Amino acid sequence: MKGSKLHAKAMGMSLDHANKYADDVRNLIEQRLRIKGRTLDKTFVRAGRLLPKWAHREGHYLAQAAQHMGHPKLRPMIDEDRLKRAHNTLVAHLKTIDPVERRKTRILGVLGVVSFNLILVAAALLIFLMWRGYL
Repeated sequence: MKGSKLHAKAMGMSLDHANKYADDVRNLIEQRLRIKGRTLDKTFVRAGRLLPKWAHREGHYLAQAAQHMGHPKLRPMIDEDRLKRAHNTLVAHLKTIDPVERRKTRILGVLGVVSFNLILVAAALLIFLMWRGYL
């Protein structure tokens, strides 16, 4: 047990660092986008089109790296610089997302669609009444 911890420290990044990176990103997604998932992969799947394609790619790499860090033969395959870069870019992007602004935008979008439909129905009713001779 001690030997494996020493080996992990000698490798630079530990399993705890990779898991912490994954948990940081998952918690930010929960806070900013209101999307929950058991794992980081499931959280990104649920986020869908709310996140750009590059964010999905980086998130998948982060989740895969967190899994590989626990396996001694797969650990050397992980690029620690890319792992840190993926974490930093995802955190920077997620911190720019304002949940209040997203909610306002969504509500205004729904109200815009409803008002446009009401205008169309009113115009169709006026055209029908004019056609039938009631106006």
